[in-house]
Amino acid sequence: MLSQPVFRVLLIEDNPGDAELVKELLTAAKDATFQVYWAGALLPGLDRLARGDIDLVLLDVSLPDSHGLDGLNAIRVHAPDLPIVLLTGWDDESVALRAVQSGAQDYLVKGKLDGATLAHTLQRTIVRQQTQAAALPAESGQASVVIGLLGAKGGVGATTIACHLGKELRKQSGGRVLLMDLDGADNALAFLMGAEGSYTIQDAAGDVLRLDKDFWAKLVTPCGDGLDIIRSAGAVCREEQRPSAERVRFILRFVRSLYRFILIDMGRLSPFSASVAAGVSRLLLVSTCDMLGLHEAKAAVQALGNAGIKSDQLAIVLNQAPQSLGFTDRELEKILGAQVDLVLPDARKDFAHSAQDGKRLGESRAFQQEVARFAARIVDPAKEAPQPKTRFPFLRGVLRGATTTT
Repeated sequence: MLSQPVFRVLLIEDNPGDAELVKELLTAAKDATFQVYWAGALLPGLDRLARGDIDLVLLDVSLPDSHGLDGLNAIRVHAPDLPIVLLTGWDDESVALRAVQSGAQDYLVKGKLDGATLAHTLQRTIVRQQTQAAALPAESGQASVVIGLLGAKGGVGATTIACHLGKELRKQSGGRVLLMDLDGADNALAFLMGAEGSYTIQDAAGDVLRLDKDFWAKLVTPCGDGLDIIRSAGAVCREEQRPSAERVRFILRFVRSLYRFILIDMGRLSPFSASVAAGVSRLLLVSTCDMLGLHEAKAAVQALGNAGIKSDQLAIVLNQAPQSLGFTDRELEKILGAQVDLVLPDARKDFAHSAQDGKRLGESRAFQQEVARFAARIVDPAKEAPQPKTRFPFLRGVLRGATTTT
């Protein structure tokens, strides 16, 4: 006897009673097994959708955070090949026609639902979509890379590193690069890059359901061919006005289709930055080599692990490092609990001299060479990583302090 097909359905419905009814009807289906995942609003539904393993979305057209076809359009942006069936309380043929024209595969009225019709509609829609997808050639485009830079403490240079790394990734890959500022302190990223714009990440987060290529182009500030910045609102933005992590993750999923590399200046560790970090490909924890910096880095590694960040997702960048020999990177990794991906020389004097010449971002040949080599490994991960180096003799005393209970 052949086993029944199993279909995974994401139900986005704010009424618990209606959600329970749909689950009961699909549980009683005879010709197929339905696994139903329920979200009570659009943004949590999109978060669940981003985790994958969904065959169809059953979407209520009236939700707390979307209304009408807004939710349909948002799902089409993030999952253009996923079938969507709309669920509504109104029997309106004009709405049904508009829904199908906008990309929905079908339309069901809540008051007319019965188990057989619901199961048959969903199964037919999924099978039709899967058959059409199987007939299309596989896509060969490169996936975008999202890199978050998080400061172990203030003043470690994460913003400067983000700017230089963004410029190198653009230069070496030829792909489009986005610099996203989520550090609401002073909008330093835009200042260093000389980016003067009118719109911020708050503008994007406040109207996420309108996001499309044209709208996004109005929000970003171009910094040369192929390099864009989405600015923060700076110090004028109070903590309660900061966009929610859900909305930022929504934006990140959208911009993945527009950029080869996305670099996020995340400021310091907080519940907000930890939640956003779950959506990045690689999280770089930036620290200096002084006792306080290493102490904070060790504590941040532990906190990020407790927040669900996997060890292979996290790496450490050591900035302002001396050139003395005597301590290995690998020994340092064992103490801090994370891989050391990049060690940058102390270039503060070079940057101070270039700032006197009016160059906001600063120039240092040694610093920029290390960033360029790091960017080359990101662009081509097959490149051999550097061998462990011996350095930091002064850290023997510093690390004894950093390894005390945090």
